[in-house]
Order: sequence, then C-alpha cells, then structure tokens
Amino acid sequence: MRSLHFAAAMVFGSVVMLGGLTAPVAGAENAPGQSDSGKSLVVMGDSNTANATLATMQAQPAGVACPHLATSWPTQLAQRMGLSQNNDVEDVSCVGAYLYRHGDDPYWTALTEARQAAADGAFGTRTRTVLLQFGLNDVWGAGHAAQSALVPCLLNVLHGCSTADAASDDFPPTLLTGQDYADHLRDIITYIRYYAPNARIVLVGYQELHTPGDQSICMGVLGVPFGIPHAGAVTDVFDSVQQAPRTAAALLGVDYFDAAAVTAGHGLCSPDPWLNGILTPGSDFFGQPGHPTLQGDTAVSQALQQFLTGHANG
Repeated sequence: MRSLHFAAAMVFGSVVMLGGLTAPVAGAENAPGQSDSGKSLVVMGDSNTANATLATMQAQPAGVACPHLATSWPTQLAQRMGLSQNNDVEDVSCVGAYLYRHGDDPYWTALTEARQAAADGAFGTRTRTVLLQFGLNDVWGAGHAAQSALVPCLLNVLHGCSTADAASDDFPPTLLTGQDYADHLRDIITYIRYYAPNARIVLVGYQELHTPGDQSICMGVLGVPFGIPHAGAVTDVFDSVQQAPRTAAALLGVDYFDAAAVTAGHGLCSPDPWLNGILTPGSDFFGQPGHPTLQGDTAVSQALQQFLTGHANG
C-alpha cells in the first residue's frame, strides 16, 4: 500500500508541475487502462528532429504548427514501421525547440510539445514508443545570445576560441550535464509513464557533429569546405549535448539511442559529411546548414528501427 501511495504522489506531483498538460487527457478517452487510446509512435524534438529547408528554418513560437521535412528521420522511421501518419504517429518536433524555457523566448519546449501531444490524445495504451531529442538549442541561451557572441571569438584564428576564451568575453555557451537534462525531463517522463504505460521511452542523441577529441569545426559553402581549427568553445558544446542525454537516460531509467555512433565518420569536418553545408550541391541544396542530410536521416531512421525492434525494454 505504501508503494501505491508513493506512485500516486509521484504522478500527482508531475500533474502539478506540468500544469495544463493533463487537462486534455484526464478524461476516460485516454485514462490509464483504457483500451485503444493513444498513438503508436510519439516524437518530440528540435530542428534536428523535424529537419528543415532554407525556406522553413525559421523557429516557430509555441502554439504555431511546425513543418516537418518529408525525409526527416521520424517520417522515415514511421514509414519503415508501417505506421499511418494520420492515425499512428504524433510528431510535435519543431525548429527552434528548447529542452526548457529561456528567458522570454516564445519557442516550443519539451513541455509545450508534451502538452500538444497530450491535447492531441497521443499518449495512451496504444503508445509503444516515445522519442525525445533536445538540447542543442539550449546551450546558446535566450535569443541564441552566446552563439551570436561567439562569432568574433571564432574568427580569431591565431589566438583560438576555447570555452575559457568565450567565458572571458562574458558569453560562454552552456555546457549541459546529464543532471540538467534529467531535471528538466523528469516530470514529463513520469507523466508519459502513467498515461502511456506500454510505451518505451528513448532519449535520442545527435548525429556526429565533429570528430571526438578534435577542436575544429567546419562548414561547406557551395561544396567548398571551410574550417576553423581552434573552436573548443563550440566543440565542447557538441560534446556536452552528446553526453548529457546518455547520462540522463541512465538517471531517468529510460533508453538512449546513440545517433553519433550510427553516423561516426560523417561529421561536419569529414570528407563525407552527413550534415548540410550552405547550399550543398545535389539533393540537399536547400537543406538547413548544420542539419542532417537525406543520407544522415536515412541512416538514423534505419538504425533506430533496428534498435527498437531488436532490444528489450529497460
């Protein structure tokens, strides 16, 4: 009985913390134990999830519908799983989405995306998989101020641009920790576990952005590669958003999918990057810079399908 009371308290606490999230799903149509409720696959995330083109890369404020690239990894994954986009899939990922709210920024967060999915009746007994991919926007802070402030630091090629250099200019990026990640997702995870009791919850990491241990960053322009050799202030950020969800998954007792391992050797500075440059020649010409190419999204969707079908829950 004590354990039952504890579980009820945990759920009640999450309901309070999540505020309006539970209101749309508190009725019988989505109550725990109710058969045939929810959608099979629920996806939450940022622009690396939704992906975008140069025409759709503008961040959308919460409440405004977000476009999804037809070749994004969630769309490809749903197709591989044989799921109907209308009835079986809920993809609320959005360009510009944060793990948590930053200042007055009005953009989507993990919480507002979870609220939208709940309002759409996405969580229920039919829900088998919930995927979350967040963090890369959070390191730049409100209005991406740190990212903007890094430009003169990065252009100082002779001196370099370490995290300490950026900090001395009063605009250091935030290095996310697993504890940060877990603290901002814990109540959402508790909520999903209660309203989608059969779901496997997976924190999805990012594709390889740079070679581990290398402090260089690159960006191709019209297929011509350009590199900044001493960019530790950025590569430290990339490292933190790779490690944080892995650690958080262990803290939260959910699964972690290592997209970096699947795309190893195809970061921004590689001979064959699976991330867009600026106006990359070929099929990804209009792709959003720094975001997955068609080949990158295909590799992630294929490996993720195998991960979901070949591993037990836990």
